[in-house]
Amino acid sequence: MKRFLMLLFVLCSFNAIAKTLLATGTIESENTQHVLMPLVQSFNGKVNEMIAEGTAVQKGDFLARIDGSSVDGKIESLKEQLETFTETAKKSEIDAQITLNNSQIAFEKAQINQKITQMKAQLPLDFIGELKYKQNQLAYKNAQKSFQKAQNDLNEAKQKQQEKLQSNKQEYAQKQKKLNVQQQSLKNLTLYAEQMGYVVYSTHPWTGKKIQAGDQLQTGMEILSVSQNNKLKIVAWLNAIDIPNIKLNQKVTVSFDAYLTQSYPGEITLISQGGEEKKAWGNGLYYRIEVKLMEKPQLNLLIGMSALIEIQEQTNE
Repeated sequence: MKRFLMLLFVLCSFNAIAKTLLATGTIESENTQHVLMPLVQSFNGKVNEMIAEGTAVQKGDFLARIDGSSVDGKIESLKEQLETFTETAKKSEIDAQITLNNSQIAFEKAQINQKITQMKAQLPLDFIGELKYKQNQLAYKNAQKSFQKAQNDLNEAKQKQQEKLQSNKQEYAQKQKKLNVQQQSLKNLTLYAEQMGYVVYSTHPWTGKKIQAGDQLQTGMEILSVSQNNKLKIVAWLNAIDIPNIKLNQKVTVSFDAYLTQSYPGEITLISQGGEEKKAWGNGLYYRIEVKLMEKPQLNLLIGMSALIEIQEQTNE
């Protein structure tokens, strides 16, 4: 019986084999601004300028500038188009005003002529004779037609002037809107701090190298971050095959590259729902995890400092 229990204990001991997962992470703060590549043409842009890594910045300070040469060209072209249209619109409005003035003069003349011919048409037949009477009647009818035409021409000129003014106003607004969009796009290519903190360059997801001025990045890629040196956490990435072996609130051990002789207890507080490609690390998907330190280290920890996370888990073999 003792031999059986001893054998059972040995078998159970071999079945429960401790496995250690190792993950390399970096120190971040919960108060972190992640600065991403903005929307650019072809969804690929060049970083022209970056503030020095480690710089302490205040809200509103300059962080980075993205190449905007293509946007500059569009803005200049749109400005020229707007200036040309403005001159053309002014000329068309002046022409419409001249047509309206001429129509107004023609209308007033026709109105006076109609009144004169009307007065003559009212002269008695016996007083001026039949021939003259008929001539006056004909002249009055013609004056009425001319007045009606002049009135129609005036109304048409007024309508065309209003349509021209409205059309020019709408077209100007459309062109100005296009210019505003491009100017805003250019403005968005200069990135500023939204909070105080320290600048940390991000790593390129394909090469694993830190982002530098001159690099080409796709829209949405992280360029740098601005972190405050408080509410610290460790951010690391695990291969998809290891994710089933960890869980939230799992206890881990954390040590820092600058202080390898000391380690501290931590706890997994986040496991991302989706994986990301990290071509610099090989094929497969990697999931973001976050670890909170269970006690405050008496160390001079800095944002961006590397850390080693040891995750103990039990697997049956």
